[in-house]
Amino acid sequence: MPATGGEPKKISSEALSFWHGWSPDGKTIAYCGGADFPNLDVCTIPAEGGTPKRLTETEGLDDGPDYSPDGKYIYFHSYRTKHMQISRMNNDGSNPEQMTFDQNANWFPHPSPNAKWIAYIAYTSDENKIIHLEKM
Repeated sequence: MPATGGEPKKISSEALSFWHGWSPDGKTIAYCGGADFPNLDVCTIPAEGGTPKRLTETEGLDDGPDYSPDGKYIYFHSYRTKHMQISRMNNDGSNPEQMTFDQNANWFPHPSPNAKWIAYIAYTSDENKIIHLEKM
C-alpha cells in the first residue's frame, strides 16, 4: 500500500510468506515463503503481484532475504548446515555461497548502502543478541 496510506494489496497467494527486501529498482520483493514449515525458502515476486519464483530449495530454513545495493546478490540466513549462518546468492538464485562460519547463530543480513559492510544479528551460545558488522 502507499506510504501515505490506502488500501493494502495482497501480492502473494502462499499461506506462509514473510516480506523482507525490495530490489533496488523497486520492481521485485524477496521474501521467505512456502507451505512446509519449518522448511521455508527464499522466493521473489513482482511488486505488483504475479507468479512467485522459488530461489532456494534446500532442506532447512532459508529466511531474511535482502538485496545488495546494486541488486546483484540476495543475502539471507540459512539453516542448511544445521547451524544458522549468513549466505548470499545471485539474484536469480544461482551460485549460493555461505558467508559466515562462526559459532554464533547469525540472522537477518542487511548490506550497507555502499556495499562495504553487512550488518546482522548474531546470537551467542547463551542466546544473547549482539549486532555484528562485518566487512564485505
